[in-house]
Amino acid sequence: MRSIVWGGALALAGVAGASAVSAGCGSDGKDLFIVPYDAGSDVEDGGGGADAGPDFDPTLGGPCTEDSQCDDLIPCTFDRCDTTLSRCRNVPDDTQCADSEYCNGQEKCVLRMGCVPGPVVTCQDGNYCTIDRCVEATKECEHSERDSDGDGDPDDHCAPSRDCDDTDPTVSSLRTEICGNFKDDNCNGLIDEQPCSVPANDECGTALAVTAPGTFLLGTTATKKDYATTCTVTSPAAARDIVLAITVPPGAAKDVLVRARTSAPTNEVAVALQSTCGQAASELHCGRIGGASEARTIARSVAAGTTVYAVVTTQAESRVDVTVDMLTASSKPTNESCAAPQPVPLDAPFTVSLVDPTKDLESACQRARTGELTYSFTLAEPRDVRIFASTLSGIGEPVVSMRSSTCTDELRCRAGSSPPVFARSLPAGSHVFSVAGTTQIDANVVVKTYPATLAPPNQSCATAPDIAPNTTVSVDLADQEDAIRNGCFAGGPNAAYKLDLTQASDVLLIGRFPLNEIGAVSLSRAACGLSDLLQCSPGITPQRVSRRNLPAGSYRAVIADEQGLSTQLTALVRPTVPPTTVTSDSCVNPQTIPETGGFFTGDTTNATANFSAGCDAPGQPIGGAKDQLLRLVLTQPRRVVFDMSGSVNTTLLSVRRGGPCPGVEITNACNPGTNPNRSFLDLPLAAGTYWVQIDGYAGAEGPWNLDVRVLPP
Repeated sequence: MRSIVWGGALALAGVAGASAVSAGCGSDGKDLFIVPYDAGSDVEDGGGGADAGPDFDPTLGGPCTEDSQCDDLIPCTFDRCDTTLSRCRNVPDDTQCADSEYCNGQEKCVLRMGCVPGPVVTCQDGNYCTIDRCVEATKECEHSERDSDGDGDPDDHCAPSRDCDDTDPTVSSLRTEICGNFKDDNCNGLIDEQPCSVPANDECGTALAVTAPGTFLLGTTATKKDYATTCTVTSPAAARDIVLAITVPPGAAKDVLVRARTSAPTNEVAVALQSTCGQAASELHCGRIGGASEARTIARSVAAGTTVYAVVTTQAESRVDVTVDMLTASSKPTNESCAAPQPVPLDAPFTVSLVDPTKDLESACQRARTGELTYSFTLAEPRDVRIFASTLSGIGEPVVSMRSSTCTDELRCRAGSSPPVFARSLPAGSHVFSVAGTTQIDANVVVKTYPATLAPPNQSCATAPDIAPNTTVSVDLADQEDAIRNGCFAGGPNAAYKLDLTQASDVLLIGRFPLNEIGAVSLSRAACGLSDLLQCSPGITPQRVSRRNLPAGSYRAVIADEQGLSTQLTALVRPTVPPTTVTSDSCVNPQTIPETGGFFTGDTTNATANFSAGCDAPGQPIGGAKDQLLRLVLTQPRRVVFDMSGSVNTTLLSVRRGGPCPGVEITNACNPGTNPNRSFLDLPLAAGTYWVQIDGYAGAEGPWNLDVRVLPP
């Protein structure tokens, strides 16, 4: 892809006039360069001359006889010689300016300037009852109900019969009425009405006394947040806590392990142990994983007769199951770093308990939320190694990381119990791996070895087999490693294919995975290093990577699947085509899609809502969102791929057939683009006339892209 240069000195030169810019069309000197457009004050003052007339086309430049004469030195324009006019045509292509970020706005390609940033996505909906923000992960706007006190209940000025005091997090329609506090806790207009609740174990003076191991069914109903701890839930002001006083019985010292779990999976919990109740400075340990409904903490080697205090905090009032274990006294594990991994035997299961390890090692498997413990095993000869890990207790999953011989670099990683971490032909000697968790868990781990095998060619970018343009390959990932570390979808077994381009091309990669599975497709330069990654697209099937005007060269298409299942990889390639801007709004003069396909851009902001769609959100008005229409005529049966990657708004794409316009919506030919890749259809179409409806899901509007590939059936 041609390098992108933001407008700067070149932009100033363009504003100053043609004399400051080298020849844009024609190779014989500056005299062939014709300034196609000047947006300066002379136009506004009526001094634009003939070029400022109503038929003026700003993309036209000077005379030419071949494409090589038409380079305007702007990397984001599509430059060619328009042979029908014998003049250069330089068409801006915004996709050449696009970065991977959504919330910073859509970058634009401006004639004679190059790439310029667009306005940021503000997501303002004009409703004072919502908190609006742009979410980069989903590439969408989020409009949350206003909740100033963070208690999870919206202001009743916006939502009737909800939070009657949005400045007090202890008052909401979600609260239970508390007896005798002279307050309308539950916002029903009554004070201290029956039935009401009395808090239990709310303070140090009313702490639940525990003198033996056991599980206790407690609750935070009617309690308040009394005590500060070093770890806590997301909104402490709206939280509540209870206290347990745990006394170690006579005899030997014990480790006191406390686990707390809320009854609702969405109700966050934290648990801290203190040697002096209510004194944050006396805290022994605090356990919490953001958003998790389970937490655990430990106090080691507590002497007999000593009391420690567990402060259990929940975000919302709920039932809480608190388990207290009194274990044989121990010290904190020493195998927390590469310096002292714990040796483990082969083929023998062992237990890993993740309570309070420190996070020391970096991993590409970013689901790890706890610290890690390190382990080592020894091979007498080269062997294939698989490390199996599963959860024994807790709500999370194990995260296993295979390390290099120095332990500082990661070779493989895996979050979850299936498939296992797999590494082929590890050499004889000692090897290190680490175990972490998505939450605090106990995990069962076993290291198993097998006869060494050779890696298939598609396991490395260096030996990747070819994938021919406009073909599909089936890829079985059941016996593949997570060996291609290109920065996309760490932990998923993957495979690479070589894609050679002989000219600048528009490339569309499509990855297909089993339903309800997560996978990824990516495009990299040949070396497949972290800096070689051009684009990565993870998610449910199908996933796409779209790159326009990709320079000639050798590239690697990589497909991965979370469970290592059977997948399909499609590589659609065509010589780069210029973008076509669509202005047509209805059945009057709809834009025609050539039977060879093309790339189209538009903006529905100023369009009219003409047509409804079968896959739109419920409750939409007649006509749905603002839309635009294109026309496609096929003279013979074809497979047609419609891809709206890169569109700004949440798109909706519907293909209709027959006359008169707009025809009738085809079965299974309507797709809402509620995912970051936007709408996508891959349809077998008979010969006939089709109407392609570009719409917005649930009223969305804005700029859109449509890539149309017409292929043999």
